[in-house]
Amino acid sequence: MTDYYQARAREYEAVYDKPERQSDLAKLRSWLAEQARGRRILEVACGTGYWTAVAAATAQSIHATDFNSGPLEIARSKGLGPNVGFAQADAYALPDRGAEFDCGMAHFWWSHVPKAEQQKFLSHFASRLCKGAELLMIDNNFVAGSSTPISRTDAAGNTYQLRALAGAEQHEVLKNFPSTSEIEAALGTVCSKVHVLQLKHYWAASAVLPS
Repeated sequence: MTDYYQARAREYEAVYDKPERQSDLAKLRSWLAEQARGRRILEVACGTGYWTAVAAATAQSIHATDFNSGPLEIARSKGLGPNVGFAQADAYALPDRGAEFDCGMAHFWWSHVPKAEQQKFLSHFASRLCKGAELLMIDNNFVAGSSTPISRTDAAGNTYQLRALAGAEQHEVLKNFPSTSEIEAALGTVCSKVHVLQLKHYWAASAVLPS
């Protein structure tokens, strides 16, 4: 997956051009801008900074991280302002900056976390946020005809897609599509409140860590 997103960096945002997704994307941009208002945010897997830019319009500050240098270069080139900083970091080894962050964002990352690693990631992410912080996630729903078909399911219940880049190179990518109840159950292990917004092509979740 690391190799795939490094290679895909220059064409990543084309997925947001699909006509059938525009209504959902408009709603998500409004949702995120409101949720991020006044927040000090630690972002995981920021990629090319598409959602970083949306949150930056209202957030107090954002420290956006990604494991891959290619997408980060694109994100940095967007000039999102002095309140946004970028750093290369592993989602499972995030910087520890005390109680600096009162919000965590992880958009289009949860679907790539193996089911067996979900609680490990959540616990680590929560440890890098202050008490009572908000957790924000946006990710895909599977919609036949719009989503890439699922190629296989492994013994742990993780689903996979075969994706081709512009040069026709194929990569197998882990991509899970959780139900509302699965999202609530997973986030509920570290959060006291969980709310899931369901749209046709996407879901968004806001959750609050215990005070």
